[in-house]
Amino acid sequence: MKKTDLFAFAGNYSEESLMDKIARFGKKMGGKLLFNVYVLYYVLMDSHVPIKVKLEIIGALGYVIAPLDLIPDWIPVAGFTDDLAAIAFAVETARAYITPDIQHKAEQKVYQIFHTTEACVLAD
Repeated sequence: MKKTDLFAFAGNYSEESLMDKIARFGKKMGGKLLFNVYVLYYVLMDSHVPIKVKLEIIGALGYVIAPLDLIPDWIPVAGFTDDLAAIAFAVETARAYITPDIQHKAEQKVYQIFHTTEACVLAD
């Protein structure tokens, strides 16, 4: 998958659909993917982030939300590996805008689900 492929998934994104996906699959996503999804969500909400970066984030989050992707989410263990790859592309683009405050907010969300922040590391 190339970064440009992610733009095709932008139409899947809405805040409501993202929160629904997290509510239904948050534990199955695992701490690392969930942390990075929340990091990108909070970067997206930042008014200082350029639109080009936001569009890539929307594409990556849209990929996570998409009902059909390269590896179906219902497949144990492997189901979210393609999602993490898409998110890693967007994290790399957004890295300059990921502040300690954004990371802290994302850690708090992960902690609410997993009761630990051990897996809270940025995707690479």
